[in-house]
Amino acid sequence: MPVRTIDPGASGITPWRAFRTRPEDWFDPEEIAKARRYTKPLKIVHAVQVVVALVIDVAVVRSHLFPRLLRHLDLHNWVLDVVAVMAGLLVIGIVENIGFQWWRTMVYDKKWEFSTTTVGTFVGDQLKGLAIGVVLNSLILIALWAVIRSTDQWWIFGWAVLAVLQVGIALLAPVLLDPIFNKFTRIEDEDLHADIVATAHSVGADIDQVQMSDASKRDTRKNAYVTGAGKTRRMVVFDTMLEWPRPEVRWVCAHEIGHWRRKHVMKIIPIVLLMLLVDFAALKVILDNDRVLRFAGVHSLHNPAAIPLFMLLFPIPGLVTGLVGAYFQRHNEREADLFGLEAVPDPQAAHSAMRNLYTESLSDLTPSLWKRLTYSHPPVAERLAMIDEWGKRRGLTSSPAK
Repeated sequence: MPVRTIDPGASGITPWRAFRTRPEDWFDPEEIAKARRYTKPLKIVHAVQVVVALVIDVAVVRSHLFPRLLRHLDLHNWVLDVVAVMAGLLVIGIVENIGFQWWRTMVYDKKWEFSTTTVGTFVGDQLKGLAIGVVLNSLILIALWAVIRSTDQWWIFGWAVLAVLQVGIALLAPVLLDPIFNKFTRIEDEDLHADIVATAHSVGADIDQVQMSDASKRDTRKNAYVTGAGKTRRMVVFDTMLEWPRPEVRWVCAHEIGHWRRKHVMKIIPIVLLMLLVDFAALKVILDNDRVLRFAGVHSLHNPAAIPLFMLLFPIPGLVTGLVGAYFQRHNEREADLFGLEAVPDPQAAHSAMRNLYTESLSDLTPSLWKRLTYSHPPVAERLAMIDEWGKRRGLTSSPAK
């Protein structure tokens, strides 16, 4: 099969620009109202969760809980001290979040007929997540504190260590961690399998496997993604999506192939790492203040008892640098949409798939300005407007606006 060269900018539409449109142009009042009824309690509960976690974390740091704990344990080994602090933080994290997670998964989303998670699956996921958290957090914190204890330039070398670990985990997680939570099998619809593989090959993507994830054992919402490298590379489609018409599934897969063909992961990594360096530099300035350390009950960052303070302050610079990363991620999503349209020039299927992804999951159709700035995906109304404009320029039609 000849390979087509796909240029997402062939239509003259730039993925750097957000389309000006209104949600009311694409969704009727009842769809918007229903999405708001679903998302409003989630926003309130999320705000409460953030406040509760912040209050507990500040109280833990201010009470000097971990300096006292380490003095009591008297382990005489900084590595064991790091592990002890990490274990304590994991317990605190469970206390902070488990109730909210239970309510969201086992109560609220069941009420809205999204969650299919059983008690056994919920408990199993928590235990698996805890075990993985122990391993990964131990690896990260021991490596990071080894650097902090060895040089005053810890913020540079610590950034390098964390960067390597984060990139490695991000690349390996889909292959090593996903199978712990889900089963992956070849999709049974051979025609659909052949159709998706043919689409991939037509645009130069070496994808020969299309697998189904048993996502329906937890949730009814849809998704798909490309994962792996080399012989392990494959397209993964949630089993919940296989009920959709084939053109819509094919277009969603083309969008995901676009992410891989445009090397979005590799392109975003330098940006994320640069923002991470800025975060570390800001953290260095804050933690050089003796009053900040005294607030946590430590005299030096070398003391593993300072880890809770480090974890409390670390997200603060990200409130600003995260805006930069989110901007580039939204560009990538628009570019993948345009790639999908060029690879599978079916704006009706694209429009229907995009619309269904949001309305079936009751996603926020009218996001606030802050969410538009911080979210990794453009608002659905903007994406629909772009699909519509692409179709007009190609002389093709998508579903009309409301």
